Amino acid sequence: MDVFSAVFGDDLWFLAGLTVVAAIVGLIAWAVARRCRAAHPLWWSPLAFSLTGILGVTLALRGGESGRAECVINHEITEPFHTTQGLWNLAIFVPLGLFGLLALRRPLPALAGVMALPCLIELAQALAWFASGVCDSADVEMNIIGGVVGVAGALALVRGRVAWRSWARPTLIVAGALAVTGLAVVQTAITPYSLNGSTIRDANDDERAAAGRVIRQAFGDRYPVGALRVSPGLDGYNGWMSIQMAGGFPARLMWPGGRQLSVSFEDSPRPSQVSFPVPGSATPDDARSAYRIACSYMKAHYPWAEAATWHETQPVGHKAEFGWLTSWRFKERGVVMPRSLDVQINRAGRVSQLLVDFGPQHVHVPADLISAAQAEEMVRREESRSGTAVEALRIQADVLKADRAKHWQGPWRVMWSVSVDDPRCSPDKDGDGCEPSQRLVDAGTGEVYSE
Repeated sequence: MDVFSAVFGDDLWFLAGLTVVAAIVGLIAWAVARRCRAAHPLWWSPLAFSLTGILGVTLALRGGESGRAECVINHEITEPFHTTQGLWNLAIFVPLGLFGLLALRRPLPALAGVMALPCLIELAQALAWFASGVCDSADVEMNIIGGVVGVAGALALVRGRVAWRSWARPTLIVAGALAVTGLAVVQTAITPYSLNGSTIRDANDDERAAAGRVIRQAFGDRYPVGALRVSPGLDGYNGWMSIQMAGGFPARLMWPGGRQLSVSFEDSPRPSQVSFPVPGSATPDDARSAYRIACSYMKAHYPWAEAATWHETQPVGHKAEFGWLTSWRFKERGVVMPRSLDVQINRAGRVSQLLVDFGPQHVHVPADLISAAQAEEMVRREESRSGTAVEALRIQADVLKADRAKHWQGPWRVMWSVSVDDPRCSPDKDGDGCEPSQRLVDAGTGEVYSE
């Protein structure tokens, strides 16, 4: 049950209801198969039951941000065999392949079905308005393997007494049409992201406990922690933990150490019920009322932010269509300290975005700090050494903050964050390539880093 809960969180009531629906659909399929005089009507019932369950689990239990249309391409094909989610993806398709062949007794349509359905499901997850907006090649891989294992098991049960040539031509035609259409959709509507799965692993018990504490602090018991994946980062630093909360909502925790937590419930001008409700809050009309709601949330979950030396509430989007963002910061001699809190309140008065940094509230600030003008000059010299024509560059020191220059390790330093903008840059066909780059300049030593 612990493994089951880790995958499905607090959706057990939904799964119970889905089981009832799938059973009803299975009975209907059996009755229709009998009426149509199918050769093996009994097997149509578990086939329909399995198919209904798969569609319900893979599509209805997918929260997140719809409309993203992104696909993770995992180049490490063995990685999902070592994860709980990967093994579940394999297991749920075994019955589909098994009962599919037992009902049809035609291997080619059964194989085509267990290979096409995972692809269609992942495309639906990426493109459908009700789904998560993200698909994963590892899910397709494990689903297909599970389906093929089921077909092989059915072949063993019937001792190969099946119609190999029956429905061969229509199966190939339909499969070919689906493949061409699917490739066209992937090429035109999906954004691929490559992933080296060898660096990704399931969280251990201590990491799961740490994630549970962080999520409970942020949201109480509303969102139990589900699947957890850990990427250790470079040399064990600057890594992250991907947290799937109940309902499919994603969170990201800097790991190891758990210094930063970011959560995104929604990013839409039309707020929904998926965001986190703040008890006693009303619909905000302006920045002042949104700030009061954010303060209520802050006092209940992160009361240390009340001691911040600076706070600000700003609208997000045109005419605050995405709500208002309230930020709390600790400053000392003009230096922004690591500890911070950002809470975005949407137009419905609920928390839609959260970013919290649990870093120190105070770090040592050297007595002598270089000025903003000196930091800009140091960046200009660094750019000149690399052969860049610096005359046209717009270089501006923006923020003086306590930071770590490399891999989120080592001592805290006071750094200038310097933006470098090239007005001569022409965006590429996707409109990218002209965002200002960032440099960090150690305000004590003058050393320049790329942020």
